[in-house]
Amino acid sequence: MQTFTRKGLARVGGGVAVTAATVAAVAMAMPATAAAAPTVAPPTVVATSSGNSLTMKLTNPNTLLSLTGCQAFVVNAKDVPAVVSDPTKLLDPGVVVYPNVSNVLSLFGALPGMTVTNTVNDIPAGLYGVVGGCVSLLDVTHPVIDSPQVMQVGLLPGGSSDGSSSIPFGS
Repeated sequence: MQTFTRKGLARVGGGVAVTAATVAAVAMAMPATAAAAPTVAPPTVVATSSGNSLTMKLTNPNTLLSLTGCQAFVVNAKDVPAVVSDPTKLLDPGVVVYPNVSNVLSLFGALPGMTVTNTVNDIPAGLYGVVGGCVSLLDVTHPVIDSPQVMQVGLLPGGSSDGSSSIPFGS
């Protein structure tokens, strides 16, 4: 069960208000001919595993005017095909292992032109997909994703070794 404090909700609400104000200001400053949302490029994600941890280096290749945010997602391996065919599946309950709303700081990824590195610890042993996704605040209905990587985390049943193994999806 998730609990939110008034202070936490105020922070999130304040962040949403600032973002909305920024989007409105940029939209009004742009010429009417530029009303169409910019093309959003998928991020670059390089993931490695060690023990029960995943480290993900995320790069947002989009320009500042695109108002695009990117994030690296860890999903259960069985859900990778559904996410590839429909990136909005990332919003379905139980699909995303990381980031999670109980740790608000994990929700912030890379802004345009930025590279961030995150390590997620204490992931249960198993197979996971690492998917990078970007969405523009000018058109949140069309997220784009990169090619997922399937990662082994921890020791799998039967004693197979843990490793920094990455398998591109579809290989």
